Amino acid sequence: EGPVCRFTHDTVTFEDGTTGFRDVLHLPGAVAIIAENSDGNLLFVSQYRHAVETQLLELPAGMLEKNEDPVLAAARELQEETGYKAGKIEKLVDFFTSPGVVKEKIYIYMASDLTFVGLLHAGNHFQQGSFTGTVDTDDADFTVFFNAVRGIL
Repeated sequence: EGPVCRFTHDTVTFEDGTTGFRDVLHLPGAVAIIAENSDGNLLFVSQYRHAVETQLLELPAGMLEKNEDPVLAAARELQEETGYKAGKIEKLVDFFTSPGVVKEKIYIYMASDLTFVGLLHAGNHFQQGSFTGTVDTDDADFTVFFNAVRGIL
């Protein structure tokens, strides 16, 4: 057990009565924010991710604090990672990230009517990202991808 997650090795009984083992990583849940500025571009952050040993370009996102409402977490993470506050935040979908081994639900929000208010102090977070900027949603490759995602949600 660590400060962020907990790992269990569970004995399970299957439908046919046999038993086996399952390993489960327990996480507090997370939010990710699709933040669209007034130009129609999306905000991204660049973060080093130790688990995959590389720098990634990501949507603003983060873990839920204990008993935190996901929409409040989305607003907090957006400001912590980009310095923007959203006039409107709406939930698009929530889902389990990898339910075969991870007990974590992620909530995806759409944020609009953005105003730059400055970075919110992130406290004692384990990963610090840097606001990278926007991706032009008129880019052909990105448009195909983003429209496919919108169609799924």
